[in-house]
Amino acid sequence: MRKLMSSAVCAMAVATSFVAVQTEAQAAAPVSVSYTFAQGTQGWTAGFADLPTDYVQTGIYNTAFGWGTIPDQSSGVRGLLLQSTNRSDDVFMYITKKIDASVGLAPNKQYTVYLNFDLATDASEGSIGIGGSPANSVYVKAGAVNFAPALYVQDNGGTPYYFINVDKGYQANSGADMEVIGNLAKPNSDVEGYQLKHFEHTFTVTTNAKGEAYLIIGTDSGYEGFTRIYYTNIQASFY
Repeated sequence: MRKLMSSAVCAMAVATSFVAVQTEAQAAAPVSVSYTFAQGTQGWTAGFADLPTDYVQTGIYNTAFGWGTIPDQSSGVRGLLLQSTNRSDDVFMYITKKIDASVGLAPNKQYTVYLNFDLATDASEGSIGIGGSPANSVYVKAGAVNFAPALYVQDNGGTPYYFINVDKGYQANSGADMEVIGNLAKPNSDVEGYQLKHFEHTFTVTTNAKGEAYLIIGTDSGYEGFTRIYYTNIQASFY
């Protein structure tokens, strides 16, 4: 009888240990999401900030968001197209996506996020343009918040402007919610056309009570000209 009891106790201990290890492993496993945009936008949305509220009506900002094939690429790679002409000398154009409990995020939990993505740019290192460089004066920023990024209207020198409720900083400077992680200078300026440029960034975000976090990636421009880029893939892992 004692041997049977001893065996049962050992079995229970082993089972409890297994469950504990399994739970710990599950807790340590990251929540990962990946987007290749081979079939469409995959739920990513876009916006434009730091410009007059009538920018569409004026027709001089040339803003657009869509999905298409990268020019000058024989591979036929597709991505999220984002473009604008920086008439205000400070246009911020961004893409954002809600990540939530449906993919495994827990409510009110702080995560370390490992983000990496590629974008296609045709701007050459050291190029000169109006107000700044099409490459070096267009700053790539990334981060995450636990509320939906949204635009609000505020007076700017007597003109109503759209601003974003995310602290992104100003041009070359980072903000509390987004950090500068590079610029639009393509890898090889000796080659004409668009090239893919890789970006990586690590940051923290605390989900809200619903287990939601919003990834946001954008460009803050000091170049007073036309910019068109393509985001071709985005991956993020939440630990």
